[in-house]
Amino acid sequence: MDNYSEMIDTLLEDARNLMDQQYFEEAIQKLQIGLRLETKPKKRAAILKELGYCYLRLGWYEDAAKVYKQLLKVYPHNADMRFFLASAYASLKWTAEAITELKPILASDPADVLARHDLALCYRSNGWLRESLIEMTIANDYAASYGNSDEKEVVRNSLAHLKAELESGDDDSMEVISLLMLLAVATRRSRLKKKSPKH
Repeated sequence: MDNYSEMIDTLLEDARNLMDQQYFEEAIQKLQIGLRLETKPKKRAAILKELGYCYLRLGWYEDAAKVYKQLLKVYPHNADMRFFLASAYASLKWTAEAITELKPILASDPADVLARHDLALCYRSNGWLRESLIEMTIANDYAASYGNSDEKEVVRNSLAHLKAELESGDDDSMEVISLLMLLAVATRRSRLKKKSPKH
């Protein structure tokens, strides 16, 4: 490995450490430097993936959507990138686009707990409370069988919120829906970090 490649790896590792500490703007600076220096497509994709996540966490949803759309052109079957794109769309209140991205994930993996969770929240954003509750109940069932403890908690909390909303008739919960979706994004990234080795 040459010094140039080591420098890029160090930038990426430093950015990930900053992200773990919730310093997303500082991480973006390092990622953007790495992106300018890196020419290898796979490494550029790794940098872009982290950059998109930082944008999501900062609420820069249009920027996140641009990054994940770019990544999906190269990796069209990557469910995680599609999930993050759907999350960006949903956060922009582009629920039709979000649903369009979530459905292929569920077609290839019906037990994808977080994709099903976000689909339920998109239904809720559209005002389809009963459909949302049905979808979240299915997500809860899958979480019980296939989900990790974080996924189970996210879905359980969202299901409880939807049930309470249905019982009370209160529909002033769009901020809560956005927070629940952000929690699903953080949970999915956490799961990805556990699956992949650090570089």
